[in-house]
Amino acid sequence: MVARNSFDYIVLGAGSAGAVIATRLTERSGVKTLVLEAGVDHRPFLSRIPGALDYALHDDKYNWYYHTEPEPYLDGRRIYCPRGKALGGSSSINGMQFIRGHPLDFDGWAGNELPNWSYAHCLPYFKKYESYESGADIYRGGDGPLNISRPKLENPLDRAFLEAALQAGYPYSEDTNGFQQEGFGVADRTIHNGERCSTAVAYLRPAMNRDNLTVISEALAHRILFDGKRAVGVEYEHHGQIVQAFADREVVLCGGSINSPQLLMLSGIGDAAHLNEHNISLVQHLPGVGQNLQDHLDCRIQVKCKLPVSLYSASHGIGRLVAGIRWILTKGGPASTNLFEVAGYIRSNDEVSYPNIQSCFMAIAASYDGNNSYQGHGYQAHIDLMRPTSRGRVKLRSANPNESPSILFNYLQTDSDRRDVVDAFRLTREILKQDAFLPYDGGELTPGSGVDSDDEILSWARQVADTEYHPTSTCSMGISDDAVVDGELRVHGLDGLRVADASVMPRIVTANTNAASIMIGEKAADIIAGNPPLDPLYVPTYAPETQLSS
Repeated sequence: MVARNSFDYIVLGAGSAGAVIATRLTERSGVKTLVLEAGVDHRPFLSRIPGALDYALHDDKYNWYYHTEPEPYLDGRRIYCPRGKALGGSSSINGMQFIRGHPLDFDGWAGNELPNWSYAHCLPYFKKYESYESGADIYRGGDGPLNISRPKLENPLDRAFLEAALQAGYPYSEDTNGFQQEGFGVADRTIHNGERCSTAVAYLRPAMNRDNLTVISEALAHRILFDGKRAVGVEYEHHGQIVQAFADREVVLCGGSINSPQLLMLSGIGDAAHLNEHNISLVQHLPGVGQNLQDHLDCRIQVKCKLPVSLYSASHGIGRLVAGIRWILTKGGPASTNLFEVAGYIRSNDEVSYPNIQSCFMAIAASYDGNNSYQGHGYQAHIDLMRPTSRGRVKLRSANPNESPSILFNYLQTDSDRRDVVDAFRLTREILKQDAFLPYDGGELTPGSGVDSDDEILSWARQVADTEYHPTSTCSMGISDDAVVDGELRVHGLDGLRVADASVMPRIVTANTNAASIMIGEKAADIIAGNPPLDPLYVPTYAPETQLSS
């Protein structure tokens, strides 16, 4: 056993939230902080290239490479569940889409339990970390560490999708992160000067030379150490040795929605009966640990393109090589796009109060893993359920920290989710049939015109639906019996231990989750340091005419 090491804070996980927290805490020179990251410390070259999404998501050197249990409502299929395993966490392997969520997401969090997590209270933290390419305003930040850019829609198919959505009657949004999320517009992304901008790039790497910041990579946390009900340190494995490190103030768990509940359970925090199954001594009975798992479900409609204008040529053979060389020389060209340049947020019907469907477009008919990829010019629209009612769970397989946890999302578990996927499919197909696509539409490839009835659409979704890579809510904030942390992110019933990552979201946001996770990190850093919170910002937000007239 290595000699005792003491710090003020120990941050477990250097991902979207953890990198932020460690960087902010060490802005005070007298605060010693240790960051433990299970992944590697170097930045893989291919992860820097926005267009190389397939590499980033399928290299197990930088990825936990999880798979679910057989999903009972997806024909028993095991769904791939990649999570980042590197500095920056999943922000180092994700699709780089930057969308905060709808204001009502955060107001819904606040409710009667978490008043300091309303949109007005979260907005200043979103603004704090942004350096938005189009400049600051009452909604956007202009001088933060994270660079946010807007694509130029150089591909005609991206422009056609935006035009088609407007032809179908949907509103145009100047900024889906500003006054009006609802509608279709240009999709912000975490790309700067043609390169991915992760939280490792924006926050942690610029701070690595601080004397009060210690970052240890390839360090797998085994358990949190306790003195009674107080967290006092961490036991971890590093290059084959078991090491203990101690925190004089707090341990901050930032492992994400899969790893955070796993480590809590390995440490004796969770449902007593489940821990007893694995002979783990109970520290705190919290039955909500690992429960309430949520994710966005993703389906794709693929269409053959009559004209050779898609990104297919730049994604195969010599074309991919040329695109890569162009990116190396200029940081431009097709490799500099994250492929998602237009996105929409719509309501499946007028009874829905705010968008429950995300519609994203790719100027290529492909998937990240190469399956269901059309070998020719095509394009596709993604159908994503933003506010699912299906709920899953994360459990331990064993008390061995090296064994991956058992993950079950229960996608399409509920009638409302099944109704939403059918409605969203019909709305998306309608957009793709607008006049803007007449020059390009060579016929629907997937699922094809033979899939038309509700039952056929639902059967198709069960066969092909996939994750949108956004697990949340397994260590939920709140005051109810199934909550894991309170509004200050403290684990219920314990001292010296907080959780700060996407797992604390009471409900998943109407957005890709990276932006909200970074906000949680910024807000958590102030809470942990005892800083006064930023003043809430009350700004106008959009409401559709159907609500204004009701």
